[in-house]
Amino acid sequence: MEHAGHRERLRERFAQAGLAGFAPHEALELLLTFAIPRRDVNPLAHRLLEHFGSLPRVLEASVEDLGLVPGMGKSSATLVAMLVPLFRLYRQGLVVEQEKDTGETDLLALCQALLMGEAVERFYVLALDKKGKLLGHSRVSSGDDGETAVYPRLMVQALLRYGASACVVAHNHPSGTLRPSGADLQLTRALSEMMRPLDIQLADHVIVGGDGVFSFAREGLLNG
Repeated sequence: MEHAGHRERLRERFAQAGLAGFAPHEALELLLTFAIPRRDVNPLAHRLLEHFGSLPRVLEASVEDLGLVPGMGKSSATLVAMLVPLFRLYRQGLVVEQEKDTGETDLLALCQALLMGEAVERFYVLALDKKGKLLGHSRVSSGDDGETAVYPRLMVQALLRYGASACVVAHNHPSGTLRPSGADLQLTRALSEMMRPLDIQLADHVIVGGDGVFSFAREGLLNG
């Protein structure tokens, strides 16, 4: 079958040079061949790109949203949807490996690893000890309804559970912008005031957007 030969050529290209030179639809085609073994997946790859607008948006889509595209079954939707979370775990693993080598955790890199590719706004708290060492991290809210609600009680519970002396809070801007909003500035002040009676220092507020990261501490904005 002609499409069988085409998919073998795609796999051979990947074996020789990775994804270098692959168009977005070709990369999707190659991926889909592993979930749909006996059908030409070229039209489906194009439908996915047309439906979501770009390859990043395809890969960030949920299983449910991918399933709305004609031709996408549960297995193929699951395969596509797991790639970004898998790479997120990969990035987190790199941070852990670096920590083993250097004895220190790159907190900004960890925030990026936790939040990269998230299609909705999410909020994390990283618990630190008195020396700034990472004790653990916890997701305290999720913006599945379109707007993140920060739950102070959940944040406090997480920090007290870890016995934290300081913390870093982090959230993402799915739009990709790194500019803090007025609400972000107000939230930073509120969190700092909330932590003070607990003797927990707000060490940083981090915004992740696209491939970048914004640090309130680095920009001198923690107190304003």
